[in-house]
Amino acid sequence: MHVILEVLDRPEEHDLLADLCASLAWPVRSPLPGETAVEPAVGWSLRIVEARIRAVREGAVEQAVATLDMAVRDAALSVHCRDAALVESVHRPLVEWHLHGKPRRVRQHLMQAGHLVARTGAHDQDAGTVRLVRIPVTLEEPRHRRLARSRRAARAELSSHVLPSRRWDEDRHVIRSPKVRTGWQILTMVGLVLAFSLSFLASLGKWAIFDISTTALGRAVVVWTTAYVVIGAVLAVRRTATHRAVPWILPLALPLAVPLVPWLGSQVQQVYLQAFGVSLGTNGEGLGRAQAGLWVLLVFSGTLLLPIAHLGWIRYVNSSTDARGSWMSWAPMLTVGATLGFALSLLVLFTAGHAGGAARDAAARGQTLPEYFGLRADYICVKLISADSPFLGIRPPSDRVLITFGPEGDRIDLWVPPRESAAADGHRSSGASSSIRLEDAQITKVPDRQAACPAAGPQSESR
Repeated sequence: MHVILEVLDRPEEHDLLADLCASLAWPVRSPLPGETAVEPAVGWSLRIVEARIRAVREGAVEQAVATLDMAVRDAALSVHCRDAALVESVHRPLVEWHLHGKPRRVRQHLMQAGHLVARTGAHDQDAGTVRLVRIPVTLEEPRHRRLARSRRAARAELSSHVLPSRRWDEDRHVIRSPKVRTGWQILTMVGLVLAFSLSFLASLGKWAIFDISTTALGRAVVVWTTAYVVIGAVLAVRRTATHRAVPWILPLALPLAVPLVPWLGSQVQQVYLQAFGVSLGTNGEGLGRAQAGLWVLLVFSGTLLLPIAHLGWIRYVNSSTDARGSWMSWAPMLTVGATLGFALSLLVLFTAGHAGGAARDAAARGQTLPEYFGLRADYICVKLISADSPFLGIRPPSDRVLITFGPEGDRIDLWVPPRESAAADGHRSSGASSSIRLEDAQITKVPDRQAACPAAGPQSESR
């Protein structure tokens, strides 16, 4: 912003104005001859200030003047703004050319890598791009002519340098335009799509598709995804201010996962049991709950880090991309990752509810229920102590096997499967739930659904 100020013509006012502009990192100077037509009042003089701010183009002039007026009022200066004009940075069209070592064979690439790792100092001094120049051009002429003219100028500039080893030698170097790593960018995009697909399948519980213990393809996909996310996240945070906070964040985050994992696992188990209309009992404790919690946590963490990892790979394959100044900054990546992480975490809960509904339908058909993340169904026969024994839901029948997932305190929740004659009825095949106190019933554990319960007494017949 080009601002013309009128300042009281006194040395102390000029010094204070200079100090004020220095604190704002704004250059201040006297106007050049013929630079402005503004005439100062008697006893006043003019100063030119370059007010450099980051603002939206619409309203930038007003913001610069308001900022300056506020600073002048705080410093109690006798300064007035007479003129302010928007100044934009000048971009000259330049064409970039690279001085690059001549292409080498595979054996030379391997020898170069060995020398770099062993630090022998005998590596190829012309490997990769060793110099670049940018040639000013005009946009009026056609593109092919513009490139040809700039290439001739670049050859002339590259032929001389203070370093003899960096002068263009036709036998050692080639001159070419900047290389776009299209193949690497496609590979990073493939990794992004593959990793997100794996997270999506994991949230759906499709373990058989990429099971590490059964399929070689599944092992390769899991290893590829893990390497893509971990290495990409490291590439994203390196050489940034964030890497200084990582050694402090990880020791604080890991203890939080200790209570978080069981809580997440209990949420998965509870959603599963909603299909049966019962609460989480003692059969849901143990390793299965931790596994269910890790399922949710890994899906959320992997999806959260996935955009960050992609940003790291983009920074790696494009040396000109800076995460601090490009559109792919931390805020959008974290927002996208957190949104997708929450969405897939909710999908995990939806998957658990769907699995619970499928298990309820299987139990209604008389099938034995498999264990689900530590949730183990017990088959019991119940006989109430008396006809006046209290219960919640329906009265538990004593003539057939009931299903429970363990007691909770002094109560036990039961799922009453439908009778075989009603199992084919879609409206009644979901069964019903019941809850009783442990002291009000005689509970006998049986091996499976096909077991026979003792004959019901008159006080325990279902209504």
